[in-house]
Amino acid sequence: MTPFQLLMKHRELILPIHQEQKSIPKTYKKLLEKLPEIKTIKFNTFKQYMPRLIEIADQLGQEIKTIESEKNKLKKSLQENALVIHDLKIQNEQLQPDENINFQPGKKIKVDGWNVVRGNDGYFRANRKIRGKVISVYLGKKFNESKAQEKIKIKMEKLVLK
Repeated sequence: MTPFQLLMKHRELILPIHQEQKSIPKTYKKLLEKLPEIKTIKFNTFKQYMPRLIEIADQLGQEIKTIESEKNKLKKSLQENALVIHDLKIQNEQLQPDENINFQPGKKIKVDGWNVVRGNDGYFRANRKIRGKVISVYLGKKFNESKAQEKIKIKMEKLVLK
């Protein structure tokens, strides 16, 4: 391991000691006591690399602050957007009339030649007899005629391909 790699590896220990000692020779002496691996680095080498280590640590600190501020801004924006989405969902539910009220279990309605039925379980299905077989299409818990037409169209395309 090169001297600089060793310093980078232990920078979290070295930098606070340097801030406390406020000089490179005192930092080196203190590190000799606390970090036995530092003995592999001569003082002159340590003296040359220490300013670079401090400079890199400062740059990393600035980048971390910038990233954290951006992260906080994005979190705030995300929370605001989540609130807006929640409010819009509530408004959407209030504005859409409940189409399920008209349906009684067993009551039928026609969509594109298919019989739409709400079963006793509360789910809507579209049924049609094709080539002697009853074909069924699941429409969901809430009935929406445009979605029903879309699902029926998809089912018909699949039947044509068979």
